[in-house]
Amino acid sequence: MKFYRTFTPFKVISFDLDDTLYDNVPVIYQAEQQCIEFLRNASQIAELGNEMWFSCKQQIFQQDPIFCENVTEWRIKTIHTVLQKHGKSAVEIEQLCKACIEHFLHWRHKITVPQTSINLLNQLKKRYPLVAITNGNVDPLRIDLTQFDLILCGGVQGRAKPEADLFQQTAQHFGIKTSEILHVGDNLITDVQGAIQAGCQAVWLNLSGKGISQFSEARLLPSVEMADLTELLLLQG
Repeated sequence: MKFYRTFTPFKVISFDLDDTLYDNVPVIYQAEQQCIEFLRNASQIAELGNEMWFSCKQQIFQQDPIFCENVTEWRIKTIHTVLQKHGKSAVEIEQLCKACIEHFLHWRHKITVPQTSINLLNQLKKRYPLVAITNGNVDPLRIDLTQFDLILCGGVQGRAKPEADLFQQTAQHFGIKTSEILHVGDNLITDVQGAIQAGCQAVWLNLSGKGISQFSEARLLPSVEMADLTELLLLQG
């Protein structure tokens, strides 16, 4: 554990979800491929593959990046756009989109949360209110993470991290200062930079083994760097 900033008492712990509490990389890859394959087969658009899908997705992002902070709405718009370009009717688009999103979310939630993460949350829950602050679309309840007193999603309840919205909402919800929130996450921009700029304290989960100076995206130092989430139990709020 490395301390970079003066550590002050905290009353609430907020967690990023993807890649902090579990390995999200294989999950999102599989869910994305399932989404594309399902849409290709259901729509009978034989040429629909990764290149077409990601090209369309990127075009939508470039047109309206703030809209795309709601990743589910971004996906829905991508599906609509692909189907419209291939002459599908409004009724077909609505039906195919609904079925495709349900299929994607089914695979999106095929997450195995490590028992160590579950045990950690259970222990911390006895001492602090816990919050999930995510830029993704995983519903913690669908993966049996019931420990959170508040769940906030970027693009849904407010601007996505690193914007301050969700950190400020957390403070307002519990009637505390943002400095009394300890945010835990793996991303140096969305989690660390976002939390520090909002006035929170930030734990950077560094699983890489590299020093922070080796990360070009590092703009602000975290309060604390950890290589293992269980080190949270050593902190006193």
